[in-house]
Amino acid sequence: MAQKWIRKYLSESEIAEISQSVHAAEAGSEGEIVPMIVHRSSAVRHVPVILGLSLALLFFGVEILGLNGWYLSDWLPFLYQHGGYQILFLAVLMGLAWGLAHLHGVQRLLTPDADERDQVHRRAQLEFFLHRLNRTQKKTAVLIFVSIMERRAVILADEGIAKVLPPNTWDLILKSLTKKMGRGDWAQGFHEAIQQSGELLKAHFPTPQGAASANEISNNLIIKE
Repeated sequence: MAQKWIRKYLSESEIAEISQSVHAAEAGSEGEIVPMIVHRSSAVRHVPVILGLSLALLFFGVEILGLNGWYLSDWLPFLYQHGGYQILFLAVLMGLAWGLAHLHGVQRLLTPDADERDQVHRRAQLEFFLHRLNRTQKKTAVLIFVSIMERRAVILADEGIAKVLPPNTWDLILKSLTKKMGRGDWAQGFHEAIQQSGELLKAHFPTPQGAASANEISNNLIIKE
């Protein structure tokens, strides 16, 4: 059963169509194409802390320094008459920070690009081995990995493919996929990446004449948190 959050990005029919695209792309080749989408790859526990502290510094900085003669005490005098309300105000700020910290845009803003790139790539590598993509008979599995929060994608090919095709083979496919992700066109991005990967596999790893294409790995889109 698909995760509930995936409905925001892909419908049930689109998920089924992606699986059909994999089936069509693998036909005539010895390759295995595995599409995967995850909610997030990066650690974001730092986000609510940084956001909460930033909001607190912003609001109390305005009071200390003043902004065009505007002070918090002018509008919220009770904060300075009763210490308990100051604590309540801070609690409200932290609650606001906690809520905003769940937004992907905020998470991306407060996570350095280098950290995002590294963590998405490491998650893709982990999933490649967890799903035993390195165990196909001809070592010809391809993982098309998409991480939603970071709006990043990774394509990993097993050693059988890597011996024939250099790593930059996938750059144009990744560029197109990332562009589609940026527009929120997740289904079309997957379809094109799967189709283009299939064309490469058919060109370099065709099924021997008279032999049927083996299907060692499920064609279904893998969806994980």
